[in-house]
Amino acid sequence: MKPMESKCQKTCLNPQFIEGTEWSVLSPEEIQHFNENAICRTYEAGEAIFYEEDDCKGLYLVKSGLVGVRKVDAEGGHVLLRLANPGDTLGYRPLLAGEKHRAGAEVLKTATVCFLPKIAMRHLLISNPELGAGFLQRTAQALGAADDRFFKTVTLPARIRFIHLLMIMRERCGRIVEDGSLYMELPLTRRDIASMLGIRAESLSRLVHEIEAEGLIHFSGNLVTVSNPDQLLNEIDAGLHFP
Repeated sequence: MKPMESKCQKTCLNPQFIEGTEWSVLSPEEIQHFNENAICRTYEAGEAIFYEEDDCKGLYLVKSGLVGVRKVDAEGGHVLLRLANPGDTLGYRPLLAGEKHRAGAEVLKTATVCFLPKIAMRHLLISNPELGAGFLQRTAQALGAADDRFFKTVTLPARIRFIHLLMIMRERCGRIVEDGSLYMELPLTRRDIASMLGIRAESLSRLVHEIEAEGLIHFSGNLVTVSNPDQLLNEIDAGLHFP
């Protein structure tokens, strides 16, 4: 199915939505420039926004839904690197570096994404240098986060990394039910979860079976029930603060 496409509405980019993002430095006139030049598309789960090695023709601002950033590994498989949520911007690193996209972007949950062409973005960068500085700062933060992920991968047990990922996902797709347990519908496949943890799918299956046997978590397809979220949070805290 071809994604629905339309010019951004006047309220597509507004001060409330961009608060806390790099775009928050824009003036009302610059916000209007964004809205007049950006194109909004609604994508269904599984659709690609752009592919690895595509030319970078502009930036993509996620308005709603969930997007996965993927890279092809040496065996031709797709590895999920990170998730993009509403307010996140994709494509700024290759745009600033004058490179092609180093990874692709695939929609995991129905998403509306605003595309701002390169020429319109350059206008904003010239009129508001703070915008470029904000994206450079985000690039530096991403490098630091990558170092942290590498450190956790080589030092923390896979169990702690897995539980930590589940607790992160609860903010995006979880809810507490009447008995105090946590109910989540994960938008990720087992393969995606394994790639984010840096382990094989078989190792993840054994890990899930182990935690289920303890009665802490129950999986049914992509539906997850956590009987005692506080217990898992305590386990994470103990794991992250090892001597």
